[in-house]
Amino acid sequence: MQLAQEDRVTALSFRTDDVPMMATANSEGDVALWDLDNKRLMHVLQNAHDGVISSVDFMVGQPLLITSSADNSIKEWLFDGNDGIPRLLRSRTGHFAPPQMIRYHGDDGRHLLSAGRDQTLRFFSVFRDAQNTELSQGSLERESRVRHARMSALRFPAVTQFASNTAMSRDWDDVVSCHQGSRDAHSWSVERKSLGKYTLESSDSSIVRAVAISACGNFGFLGLASGVIEMANMQSGLSRRTFVGHTKAVTGVHTDACNLRVYSTSLDGTLRIWDFATGNQLHCINMPSTPSHLIVYRESSLLACACDDACIRVIDAESTRIVRTFSGHRNRITDLAFSNDGRWIVSSSLDCTIRTWDLPTGYMVDWFRVESVPVSVAFSPMGDFLATAHMDSVGIFLWANRTQFADITLRQINPHSDGSTDGSVAGAALVAMPTTAGLVDENEETVEDVEMDAVYMAPEQLTDNMVTLSSQPKSKWQTLMNLATIKKRNMPEKPAQVPELAPFFLPTTVSVEHQFDFGTSDAANIPTDPTSSKLISVSSESQLARILFNAHTTRVYAPVFEYLKTLNPSAIDVEIRSLPVDDQLKALKAFVCATTCQLKSKRDFELAQAYLHVFIAVFTDIIKANARELEPLLAELRNELKAQWDTVDNLIRYSACMIEFMRTK
Repeated sequence: MQLAQEDRVTALSFRTDDVPMMATANSEGDVALWDLDNKRLMHVLQNAHDGVISSVDFMVGQPLLITSSADNSIKEWLFDGNDGIPRLLRSRTGHFAPPQMIRYHGDDGRHLLSAGRDQTLRFFSVFRDAQNTELSQGSLERESRVRHARMSALRFPAVTQFASNTAMSRDWDDVVSCHQGSRDAHSWSVERKSLGKYTLESSDSSIVRAVAISACGNFGFLGLASGVIEMANMQSGLSRRTFVGHTKAVTGVHTDACNLRVYSTSLDGTLRIWDFATGNQLHCINMPSTPSHLIVYRESSLLACACDDACIRVIDAESTRIVRTFSGHRNRITDLAFSNDGRWIVSSSLDCTIRTWDLPTGYMVDWFRVESVPVSVAFSPMGDFLATAHMDSVGIFLWANRTQFADITLRQINPHSDGSTDGSVAGAALVAMPTTAGLVDENEETVEDVEMDAVYMAPEQLTDNMVTLSSQPKSKWQTLMNLATIKKRNMPEKPAQVPELAPFFLPTTVSVEHQFDFGTSDAANIPTDPTSSKLISVSSESQLARILFNAHTTRVYAPVFEYLKTLNPSAIDVEIRSLPVDDQLKALKAFVCATTCQLKSKRDFELAQAYLHVFIAVFTDIIKANARELEPLLAELRNELKAQWDTVDNLIRYSACMIEFMRTK
């Protein structure tokens, strides 16, 4: 018997449930079904897959056919009709070309949207693989059979950028996408898992380069190659407003959380801020280098731009100033993502590294290297995962955020060095890509083991110019300052009454009858020495006084505060009150010098204030009586105290003004 099929045969299988049938597959993605009794072709499943079919198998004794292909899919076909033609029962598919952009969809961190080179837009569930699906572009299978064309030729061009918002998902489309070389943007519905109702066309027939959706989900934005930005209504698909000002192609568009501002970047090297309601330009910021990516953290109005000079620049939209510049990548930056709390920026680059930048400190706090170039990153809204897509892989990789379940101390890393703090490690650690098992071989040395070998201890003070508080609990110095009030409040209303003294065992006399001896005890007859003291020893100097005298001699006052830190509030109060007062006021002078030295070091600011409060309250009269002798030391203390307090007071006032400004904005 000889049967012929178009194109090269790549797999075949025989049916085993008493039906004489054979299934063959070819390199074009078609499956042919043959009737072995009549030696004829029964049916051809055209475009069953989008790539070469590598395997076809009939389930033993069942009318089920399993096919798998190079298009990263596996399908199960059921023969339940009288005509012998199968229907698709279930399938599991994924990208068969590397994804180019990934983003989390929704605020729960459970779903991902991914656009790949395979011209598809896919929906993935982080927890349930059965929910993974492709957003439908219409009846492509039927159209491909009618036109005798491959499905890949009927799909939209590859998605270059997309944006999503779940605010109005139940009412109308919630995703908008732009495509490679296309003048149109398309809307999608994740709720229906299909193409949306509208095609958003550019008004000047230029290519759509960037898209965005407003925070309310009502408006979509198109950034055109001509430099124009168009706003369209997501419910009706009609154009509402245009923003004209850029002279070259738009590379990024975003809006704020209240629909007051629109942010955009362009190849003309500018970042522009527009009025949402009127379309007028409010600010134009000339960037040092051409921005290629733009992201926004809406809760704080911070913008981050990835520029062509491999630098990340963070702009405060309120002050329109560049507040942070992160440099260190050695090749073009491919994507950016804010963390869920807005504290970090995660960036990926063609240098195969993924880096984490800390916004408050301006330092790089983490980085690692992977074998495949990362092209897109997305941080979970819940902060538990980082999703990455890579140039040579069709999968989406999830990295767990260890700070969610372990105590991790972040350290400063020099981004321009070899990646180590001491020069012992050559470059960033090469990390193996996550797998479906999610486990690392026990024989392999993990990154965690390497990091745990050297325990990093955080310094007490980051810089010498920073006023630093102590690590002591707040209640300690507050109790010390209010100790007299606490003692007065806890004082009993009536003094405690001493119970009558009575021995537990009464002595008895030596006699036949049982009688108690009420005579004077022998202890009372012991003669006493009037010159001897009831105390074994009395020291004239306290421990604090001895430490002060020694520190005043060596001019090293750090041990004074280290000793006071070990005491409780009551003991500190007793130690200060026990300082000896002699004619030279040696102990008082030493304490004033120790406090001045501590203020100059800018450490333990609140403890120094509390100790000084108790000291002045106890020795006010003595200080007044000897003001002339103590004046030089007190003047130095006053000047240092005023300088340090002015610094703290300015920071407090600045923060209060910023909070009031944001509250009333």
